[in-house]
Amino acid sequence: MSHNPVPAGGPRTLARVAGAALIGSALEWYDYFLYGTAAALVFNKVFFPEQSATTALLLSFATFGVGFVARPVGAAIFGHIGDKLGRKPALVATLLLMGASTTLMAVIPSYGSIGIAAPVMLVVLRLLQGAGSGAEYSGAAIFAVEYAPAHRRGLYGALGASGSYAGMALSSAAVFLSTSLTTDEQFLSWGWRLPFLASVVLIGLGMWLRLRLDETPAFEENQRETAPAEESGVPIFTLLRTRWKNVLLVVGVVAAPLALSYVYQVYALAFLKQSGHSASVGTASLVVAGVTVMVTAPLAGLASDKWGRRPVLIGGAVFAAAYAFPFFWLAGSHNTLLAIVAVAIAQGGSVGIMFGVQGVILAELFATKTRYSGAAVSREIGAVLFGGLAPLISVSLAAAGGGAPWPVGLYVLGLCAITAVAGLFAPETARTTLDSLDDVVEGGHSESKVDA
Repeated sequence: MSHNPVPAGGPRTLARVAGAALIGSALEWYDYFLYGTAAALVFNKVFFPEQSATTALLLSFATFGVGFVARPVGAAIFGHIGDKLGRKPALVATLLLMGASTTLMAVIPSYGSIGIAAPVMLVVLRLLQGAGSGAEYSGAAIFAVEYAPAHRRGLYGALGASGSYAGMALSSAAVFLSTSLTTDEQFLSWGWRLPFLASVVLIGLGMWLRLRLDETPAFEENQRETAPAEESGVPIFTLLRTRWKNVLLVVGVVAAPLALSYVYQVYALAFLKQSGHSASVGTASLVVAGVTVMVTAPLAGLASDKWGRRPVLIGGAVFAAAYAFPFFWLAGSHNTLLAIVAVAIAQGGSVGIMFGVQGVILAELFATKTRYSGAAVSREIGAVLFGGLAPLISVSLAAAGGGAPWPVGLYVLGLCAITAVAGLFAPETARTTLDSLDDVVEGGHSESKVDA
């Protein structure tokens, strides 16, 4: 094989790949983050109005966590498609599934209209949304990395992270606009539905971008060189049988960035509100945070191209641990600007650095023929264990601490420790070609390097 040292298609193709990874992820994760914002602000009142305030919030966050149950299933299904049929059809399919489920959420009647059927419908659509998201982040990262120049895989792998947080900024901006243009009563009645309806337009744009792309050269070359007997295998079974240690490594690598992403996005909204800030302050802070990650994630990717994946990942975990308690001091103040800055630093520094290097690590820990399944399934196992339950755990810990946030700070420290340890055990892959990585993860001994 010779893919990756020289990018296929030239600068124009690379620009289109970068644009599709960035913008496509932004449009798709607009849907996912929008649900998290709504879960913190309105779903407790629209779908669980007969419960106490704390119970309703817990139930609302539980529906948020339900989506994570479907993510490994979606990762296995779309990962298989990505490894067998191509990266492109898998990414198109996830985009359609997430877009359709999000748009339909906009038309679910309230609990007051149809009773228990309302939250049931919400959970079903959340499961479908989760299945679509299960292979989106990893797929976008793999697509970009397999097209990238060898010395810029870290940068291209970070585009999915930037896109994800651009989606958060877009969804938060949409909610901010809705809350600003409606009264509290109007927002609870119909205003929250408008950002969900807008998803149909955004998904159309994302489809246009992704359908214009060609398949990655790495996948096409692997297909040409794969013997017919090998084609009958199921990538995920091969992966779990031969590369289970790498699966565990990925679960550890994603523990802190995934969980903290939702702690500082979903739980933080509830914390800001309990601290006396308005809903618009919370959503405005997420817009600023999203823009911040769009800058810090690519910088982290570039840093990993220069200094290695492991130092950047571990450095991000250390920063996140150091900021665990200062975040709550700043966000819990009555100063609006400090609250917004607190969230921006938490996402941009704590999460942005680790997310910026995560995409390329996911791609480089697995061989081409199992890369999509390996990256997606491993990451989503981590998402179930650490991501989906993070808001629920945070609310429960804070309640157990009498409303004080210090137990949540300890929770953050534990997550950072897991990721830092995984970083210490992970192999350094920054200066190895994808060809050599295939040999290494399949048990070979190639030492082929690439010039920086």
